[in-house]
Amino acid sequence: MNSHVSDLGKNGSPKTQKRFSDRLDAVFKNWSADGRLISRPLKVTFIGFLVVTVLALTAQNALNEYRNFAKPIIATTSSAETLLEHQRQVASLGLEQALLGISSGGRMKQAMLAGDIDSLEASADSLFRELSVFHAISEFSIYSPDLSVVYQAHELDLQTPDTPDYLLQLAKKIGVTTRGFAFDDNGFLSISAVRPWTINDELKGFLKLSRKVDEVLTFIGTSVNAQVIKLYRKDAFPRGSAQALSREGWAQAGPFIYKNTSHQKLPAHFADYLAKFDQTASIYERINYDGGQLKIAHSLAVSHADRDHHTTFVLLQDMTDEFIAFLQSTALSLGIGFALAFGFWLIFNRLIHALQRLVLSTRQRLEKEVQENTAELEASRNRLQQAQKVASIGSWEMDLITKEVHWSEEMYNIAGLDPELDGNAAQNQLFSLLPSETLRLIENSLKEAAEKSQGFDFEHEIIRPGGSTRHIHVRGNIQTDEFSDAAKVFATSHDITDWHLAQQQSLLLADILEASMNEVYLIDARTLNIEYANSCGRENLGYSMAELFDCTVRDISPGMTIEQFNSLVSPLREGKQSYLKHEGHQLRKDGSSYPVEVRFQKYLEHNRDLYVAIAIDVTERAAREQEIRDARDEAERIAYFDALTGLANRACCQREAAIRFDKTNQNKPAFLIHLDLDNFKRINDTLGHLAGDLCLEEAGRRLRDCCGEDATAYRWGGDEFVIIASSSAADPAVLCNRATSAMRIPMEFEGNQIWPSTSMGVACCPADGETFESLLVHADLALYHSKEKGKDRWSYFAEDMKLDSDAEAETEKELRRAIANDEFFLVFQPQVNIRTRNVTGVEALVRWRHPTKGVLAPGAFLSVVEKTNLASQLGRVVLDKALQAARNWTDIGFRFGQISVNISPTHLVSGNLLADFEEMIDTYNLPPSLITAEVLESVFFDDKKSDSTDVLEQLHQLGVQIELDDFGTGYASLSHVADLPINGLKIDRTFTAKLLSDHKKEIVINQLIHLARALDIGVICEGLETDAQFERLRMMGNFSVQGYLIARPMEFENMTSWLEASSKDTLFVI
Repeated sequence: MNSHVSDLGKNGSPKTQKRFSDRLDAVFKNWSADGRLISRPLKVTFIGFLVVTVLALTAQNALNEYRNFAKPIIATTSSAETLLEHQRQVASLGLEQALLGISSGGRMKQAMLAGDIDSLEASADSLFRELSVFHAISEFSIYSPDLSVVYQAHELDLQTPDTPDYLLQLAKKIGVTTRGFAFDDNGFLSISAVRPWTINDELKGFLKLSRKVDEVLTFIGTSVNAQVIKLYRKDAFPRGSAQALSREGWAQAGPFIYKNTSHQKLPAHFADYLAKFDQTASIYERINYDGGQLKIAHSLAVSHADRDHHTTFVLLQDMTDEFIAFLQSTALSLGIGFALAFGFWLIFNRLIHALQRLVLSTRQRLEKEVQENTAELEASRNRLQQAQKVASIGSWEMDLITKEVHWSEEMYNIAGLDPELDGNAAQNQLFSLLPSETLRLIENSLKEAAEKSQGFDFEHEIIRPGGSTRHIHVRGNIQTDEFSDAAKVFATSHDITDWHLAQQQSLLLADILEASMNEVYLIDARTLNIEYANSCGRENLGYSMAELFDCTVRDISPGMTIEQFNSLVSPLREGKQSYLKHEGHQLRKDGSSYPVEVRFQKYLEHNRDLYVAIAIDVTERAAREQEIRDARDEAERIAYFDALTGLANRACCQREAAIRFDKTNQNKPAFLIHLDLDNFKRINDTLGHLAGDLCLEEAGRRLRDCCGEDATAYRWGGDEFVIIASSSAADPAVLCNRATSAMRIPMEFEGNQIWPSTSMGVACCPADGETFESLLVHADLALYHSKEKGKDRWSYFAEDMKLDSDAEAETEKELRRAIANDEFFLVFQPQVNIRTRNVTGVEALVRWRHPTKGVLAPGAFLSVVEKTNLASQLGRVVLDKALQAARNWTDIGFRFGQISVNISPTHLVSGNLLADFEEMIDTYNLPPSLITAEVLESVFFDDKKSDSTDVLEQLHQLGVQIELDDFGTGYASLSHVADLPINGLKIDRTFTAKLLSDHKKEIVINQLIHLARALDIGVICEGLETDAQFERLRMMGNFSVQGYLIARPMEFENMTSWLEASSKDTLFVI
């Protein structure tokens, strides 16, 4: 912050605030109760000083005493090492002398020269026993020149080294006696010597003597007044040596074995102490207290002759007396120190209490004077703050030498900053939010004032921490020092934001009024003169502002007198309303007028009343409202009327029906008719959709004429229509007969004559229902009934139609469950040649094993299957089971001719039939020529004849045989037989049943057989039940027959047995 005004002062520099010093001041202030109890921190500080001094002196004395305490330990280790080295030299010299005597001795030398190993070993054994007893020799060995063992004797027979030791190899290398510390062949540290054995200047081998170090260690322990403990790792000895070592006095501790070389008892936890280490080299000094004695364990390292290995022993030294002396000296020093400190404390405490009393009395006097002055200053400050708060004026000052800034409380409120901040921090935070242009303005203004030592006055904007802006008016002056240099700045900051905003809003409102698209006028309420008009008003009226000053309301409002205007605005004048609206016309200067909507309000200005009039030119709005009304009418016509027929559509029907069949309506329509055009799809397919549209358009016109005033016709969708009676007294029979007759009149389309007809269903209200939905459902059931009865008729709804519909719905649900649960199965009926009596085919017939009704024949459910989308699913089940049976019979080797499957008309045109045949043929690997598809005559007379023919052609090309089932009962013509892909005919059982009693039936059968022969297609005669029928048919030709006389329909197992019997005896079949 101060960087912006850093050059205003001449000699000052910023004051450095030290954080650590501030913290100390705060701690002292809290600790001394704001200076009232200065004895508290002084006492604590003095006591701390005394304690630290005593402890430091005591620690120094304890350190010196510890050094004295540690000297015997260091001296003991040094002495032990010196004695150990001396004993090694003495022992090594003795071993050398012994080896010299052995190498020059008589018996062993003679045995060695003679190569008598037995004599050599006997002499060596005698010598080793003597040496071990009198000279503590633990090993005696003789080696050949190649260092192989010739003889070896040990105190303990624990192990034999795999390779020669270092001293032996060194003696061979240098040819002289070698000696030093080394592991003997049992793995213990010993003093060893190796001498080359030469006889007559010829090397015969090497002699080795090893002496145990036990006596040496015992001597050292006695000399230095310490226990010496031998220590080795367990893994250096064979696993089986533990028992032998135990007999020798060795104990185990973790990875070590150890042995005390003295008769003194070891500390109780010494074994636990050793167990903590992994290597002997890691053993460190430790104090052991046991039985009132303080013993320190430290290590004694022994270097081997090869300098690469060493063995560590443990020295256990009794330091009890030294430690007691150390404690006594330390305690004496500590006691003397605390005694001296206590004496100093007594003197210091008396001085502190006297000083505290003097400080308290002086402080109380000063505080009283300060409180009186402070109260007076606080009152003045409060008055100033209240005045600043009311006027929204903050004051501030800045010392140009020290750069210290002080803000008044209102200054913090204006800037939106925390009053806890000091002046410098607040100014820095405020300046950090200001743009650079504003900072330059402030800096330049203050700099100029400081240079000229004059006052300053400027305005600028500030930005608060929350992002809001305030407009500030700054005024102040510069105070100079004795050298006439600028020293301090005193200033006020006035928050003029509200005034500034009011000015801006006034200008903005004026601009808005002038730029408004509405006409705005100010009218003198007494004279009704126009005192102001905005730009829009002047342009619309064609007057200038000067011309309008001479006009009154009457001049621009044609037909309105002064009295009428006063009456219009009287509610405003009397205060009954705050505003009012009025629609009328305004008169332009050129004499033309235009419609307006005017809003009046009353406004008080300088003790006079004005009317504010806002006029809106509604010329375009009136035009748009008319367009909207027209568009709404057109949208309603499109939404609720059918463009093709000119009738109201389905949405309109539902909307009006909701009103006419409302339960509150007492005059509900008498009936509802649901109708559609018969065979309408055929018209579209044969003559095209233009013909269909013509038919619908004409049907709509005829229905509208038939209904007249009695009913209203609606186009429900497609070729369906709904008629609703106009009243509760209308007669549906009259209307239905009239509509039926009207719809039968032929229509012309491009030279083609169309003979339309319609089927209708009637539901009466309230007998068949009182709601539109229920009547529509019942009328639809009646329409369906009319379709079933042959079309071109009308039917009343009857309750049994609902029952039939419910029954069909239940049957459909059970059929779906049956397909899912595989409840359908096949029975098979054979077909045989009437003359050869050979099996020519087997017809597969479906049956339903119902869980509660037993086995059901197709007549009980096929009608429901055809009405739903289940025909394809059931047809696929039948095809699968039939081809599976044919595959089984083929695998057995039975000759069954062809397997015949009945094809549902719905399955035929479903689009799935060909794919189902191809999939099943591929699944069961059957030749298509073994499969016959039986179709009814009716498939060639429905609306999807072309689709049916295409599918049959594709099946025929696949190789599947096509037979026309129940031929003679429908309307099939000879042209169908000749033109369609048909491989055979099945003469219906009705002809066979009357063969013997009706001569005409016999003639028809005979002619059909001859026709089939002429067309080279097969014939199957169904319904053969008696021998007489068989004989009569046999005389008519060579063809196949099927019926109860041959066999009744049977399940797969029985059919298999029947085929097996028929293959053995052809007479069996009849």
